[in-house]
Amino acid sequence: METGENNPIHIQTKSFNIGLASSYHLSIQLGIYHFSYCLLNTTTFTYDYVKKYPLTSKDNTATEITEIINNDSTLKAEFFSQSIAFVNFPSTLVPDRLYKEEEAETLLAFNTKVNGTVLADNIVSQKAYLIYCVPESILTIVSNFFPKAKYKAQESILIQQYSKLNTENKKAYLYLNEQKVGITIFNGDKLIFNNSFKYTSKEDLLYYVLFSFEQLKLSPDSIDVTIFGTIEDTDESFSLMYEYIRNIKLGKRPHQFTFPTEFNPLAEHKYFGLFTQILCV
Repeated sequence: METGENNPIHIQTKSFNIGLASSYHLSIQLGIYHFSYCLLNTTTFTYDYVKKYPLTSKDNTATEITEIINNDSTLKAEFFSQSIAFVNFPSTLVPDRLYKEEEAETLLAFNTKVNGTVLADNIVSQKAYLIYCVPESILTIVSNFFPKAKYKAQESILIQQYSKLNTENKKAYLYLNEQKVGITIFNGDKLIFNNSFKYTSKEDLLYYVLFSFEQLKLSPDSIDVTIFGTIEDTDESFSLMYEYIRNIKLGKRPHQFTFPTEFNPLAEHKYFGLFTQILCV
């Protein structure tokens, strides 16, 4: 299981002032197991606020999220801009030459059960579209509370950001969240693999990582692996991967922004998708 997955988080800097909401960008993550958001001062490019609410009922996610929003006074402010990332909903990646909007649902149905509204993100850097579906109840929340927000799948955001981190070598990125691991592999700035797997044990996690490497004939002794999300270097799952993968490390925060000292207790490899969201919407 992922460390700290069900723990709430609330960080607020001394300089945060909700009265200056018109200077902040609001980034939100919506998933089945959590609702989280952060506020970026668009004048100083400084993060001043982050908050995470674990969700306890998978069957009543929409009701729980609605209650959170209604009871959180900070979210009622008028922000400069807003964005939302949908986390871990069913998806598939297709080359842009094969994508047709009218066939998006059919393409998605090849890989997963379609339950909700079908959306698609154009990942220009990879000449591909990520097709995914979001439950109607979640989209209703977005339209009711955040009608001006731009939105994407977190998977699209991560692919875009990973491509900017890369070098000429082959690199793998793991993103752990909500009992899933997203595995994304690049050769230089070209995406060569992207998939996600649900796991329940450290052995499952290792298997999916090594299996993905095997499919591309990549050696765990040579490929560089960077991990983001809900894991610690003291976790058994990290220790097990470290035994089999020579070059493995935890990721860093996006260098484009400032994180005051109040963020120091939050490990740098956490919330990479949330903190980079503004760069991709």
